[in-house]
Amino acid sequence: MPDKVLLTGISGFVAKHVAIELLNSGFEVLGTVRNKNSTEQTKKTLEEKNVSTEKLSFVELDLLKDEGWNEAAKGCKYIIHVASPFPFKVSNDRESLTPAAKDGTLRVLNAGINAGVEHFVKTSSIVCMFRKPNRTNPYTFGENDWTDVEWNKTTDYFVSKTRAEKAAWDLMESKGLKNNLTCINPGFVLGDFLNEKSCTSMEYIKQLLQGKFPAAPKFSVMISHVKDIARAHVLSLANKRAGGRRLIVGSEVRSILELSKIMAENLPSHAKKLPKKELPNFMVKLLSYIDTSAKNLVPDLGLTMQTDQTYAAEILQMKFLPSETAVVDAAKSVVRLKLA
Repeated sequence: MPDKVLLTGISGFVAKHVAIELLNSGFEVLGTVRNKNSTEQTKKTLEEKNVSTEKLSFVELDLLKDEGWNEAAKGCKYIIHVASPFPFKVSNDRESLTPAAKDGTLRVLNAGINAGVEHFVKTSSIVCMFRKPNRTNPYTFGENDWTDVEWNKTTDYFVSKTRAEKAAWDLMESKGLKNNLTCINPGFVLGDFLNEKSCTSMEYIKQLLQGKFPAAPKFSVMISHVKDIARAHVLSLANKRAGGRRLIVGSEVRSILELSKIMAENLPSHAKKLPKKELPNFMVKLLSYIDTSAKNLVPDLGLTMQTDQTYAAEILQMKFLPSETAVVDAAKSVVRLKLA
């Protein structure tokens, strides 16, 4: 009998790749969807990647409701909790995403604890680690750092992810189960988008390729390949050394201008539309009042981040893919899907 994994948010960008990794590794997968209409599209996408869906089933569940979670967790050896809202636009209500992210995480973990699940892997993010006032430039962050959710420049997505991850650790520690949880903390996740279902990562790449950015904001971030993120989740399931750890998974830190240059070199057909210079910080701040998606960038404009991911690569026995590969795979998939 193959080990069964409950995978939340299976129709999402990262979770589809996690599903591929799980199914190709021989696991039985029960994927949660918020709306059952997305099951056929998800199944079709996986089959187009030559993945057998024989051991795949779906259940319709809502992170904001208690119903069904206990039943879904029964018989599962592992839970991988990926589902969490990440809208492109930023809300003025900094807590707007917290109920789905934090309460949803607690629902999933409690259901798993009740069902005797052996290990939980949660998709977190470096956004839970690096947003705080009075940083040096360059600034360094690591596994023990936390974003300051009380800082008024910490936007809704950062607040929700940080509150959700902290709540997860607090719950597991209170139950004496800290080592039964692993958090995977990627940077800006890029790679093959697989199908047309929109996500924030895709939206940024699409807008760059469409020429919506005449110049690039002075924003730099660690790039993570979605295949690495998927593998990290699956490799953490039975890896005792990964228990109780926050694993920073990614490769180099790149600026938006560098991403544009990589795309221009590899997709000459779109080179003219890609930005070739950087936008002054004050312009990005002004734009953020019109286009709220820019608000996520403003607190980090002009800052260079530094982090050490080698400990995670060593624990997982992985070599992370270079940032160029992640960027090119993302851009080529957007063009293949005729979205730019």
